[in-house]
Amino acid sequence: MGGGPAGTAAAVFLRQLGHEVVLVDEARFPRDKVCGEGVSPEAWRLLGRMGAEAAVRALRPRPVRGMKLTAPDGTAFRGEYTGAREPGFAVRRWCLDRALLDCARAAGVEVHEGVRARDIVRHDGTVRGVVVESDGAIERLEARLVVAADGRRSVIARKLGLLREHRTLRKFAVRGYWKGVEGLTDHGEMHVTRGGYCGIAPLGDEEANITFVLDQAEMRAAGGGLADFYLRTLERWPRVRERLGRASLTSPPRAIGPLALEARRVSAPGAVLVGDAAGFYDPFTGEGVTLALRGAEIAAEVAHRALANGATDLRLYDRRRDDATRDKFRLNRLLQRIVAWPALANAVARRLSGRPDLADRLVGIAGDFVPARTAMGAGFVYELLKG
Repeated sequence: MGGGPAGTAAAVFLRQLGHEVVLVDEARFPRDKVCGEGVSPEAWRLLGRMGAEAAVRALRPRPVRGMKLTAPDGTAFRGEYTGAREPGFAVRRWCLDRALLDCARAAGVEVHEGVRARDIVRHDGTVRGVVVESDGAIERLEARLVVAADGRRSVIARKLGLLREHRTLRKFAVRGYWKGVEGLTDHGEMHVTRGGYCGIAPLGDEEANITFVLDQAEMRAAGGGLADFYLRTLERWPRVRERLGRASLTSPPRAIGPLALEARRVSAPGAVLVGDAAGFYDPFTGEGVTLALRGAEIAAEVAHRALANGATDLRLYDRRRDDATRDKFRLNRLLQRIVAWPALANAVARRLSGRPDLADRLVGIAGDFVPARTAMGAGFVYELLKG
């Protein structure tokens, strides 16, 4: 279920392993999705495994060679994707998702668009399919395994009682596309201020995705109109706003939230959760697409083993996904605490501006090619935070 990166990757990997796969999505592609649109270098390995690398390169994505972070007081540091085989990239999600869906079709996946999940089919406590609706008609799709990749509002995950919004993290993102932006480079950007942060993903020489993230309480001011709210709020980041003097929005801004989701588990008998359906913490490190592809890779490997053995217990996926993501999520939580305190964010930025080796390592962890397990030890955290 679901035609985004997680769903198409899981479908392709399972098809490569010899399984018959049906993929359904409520949307009709191309469709828009609010996203920061920066993709880490590790994604190229996964796209290559899917057979999708050539299709994504044909989109002419903008290379992203590292990240630049600007603290509230203006202190900035830049980290390079040192050691990565090639840069990350930025590309519009509607283009990326359509290309991946086309690759799934080419791989032999049976794809149905405009089909909405309504419920799950269970036999003796095991998921054995889904109930879907298309053009008003209700149908039961029986399956030996269900992969829930239907996003942050996943019908399947919620019917299983596995997914809920985070109790305390209540953040919203608002995205705008701009043309005529000054000062873009081949680095993504993150600008921090009290109460939020703003990311810039360069999509061309003067085109960019500019997305900011705020707490839910601050979104109440958007009741008077999202476009006006978006433009007013950008004033919080004067070093961003000053680069938009000749620029213009190319489409109305869009918002999404609350962002943080918790999944009690990422499997149930006969079903696995991937992508945002498996939970989402925070977009600060911006690697949601790569996480979705990696989660799909793990899910397909575990599911293949279970299907080959006639098993329905998929808890191995919970353990393997946790092993793969635990330390990266710890980094996310650490960064959240840092950016929540402007004085601390300024101090860390000053530290990293004078230690490019630490900056490169931090960006490498965020870029998924430096193992978080080895780099997020006490020694690294001490080096990061000491005065």
